Amino acid sequence: FAGRLHNRVVEVGVVHVGRDGLVTDEWCTLVNPERDLGPQHVHGIRAGDVRKAPTFADIAGDLATLLAGRVVVAHNLGFDLRFLRYEYERLGFSVPLDVEFGLCTMALSEHYLWSPSRSLAACCVAAGIRQENAHSALHDARAAAGLLTHMIRVAGRPEPWHALFSVD
Repeated sequence: FAGRLHNRVVEVGVVHVGRDGLVTDEWCTLVNPERDLGPQHVHGIRAGDVRKAPTFADIAGDLATLLAGRVVVAHNLGFDLRFLRYEYERLGFSVPLDVEFGLCTMALSEHYLWSPSRSLAACCVAAGIRQENAHSALHDARAAAGLLTHMIRVAGRPEPWHALFSVD
């Protein structure tokens, strides 16, 4: 995803995790980027897969509702947030998606995991989390949720990031 003008979201996966580390909900959709799909060898999504999928404009409201009032967590959070911000900006919306208000499991792995690499796959191995279908949005979201759950257990209470939550 080298440039904002050439890369688009083709799939979104959301996993809601409570402060106790338990998964409470999941949501996933393919997204029709209305252009070439980019590195298909990475994500495995083909043109036929997204031809009848909703556009980002079609899902933007649902996604905003799913993220509202939540701390966004991802492995390499800045990377994912750049794409989401760009998609919302294309629609004329400015959204408060910023790394300082989220948690990056890749960055947290330095403190809460022993791993020779900070890749999602290596971190999952170090945390004993089974990762399936790498680079699928929902499976990567599940893996990041598993890492967060592991880090919640290791960090103890109050978590070093507890200030991100507006309600205890």
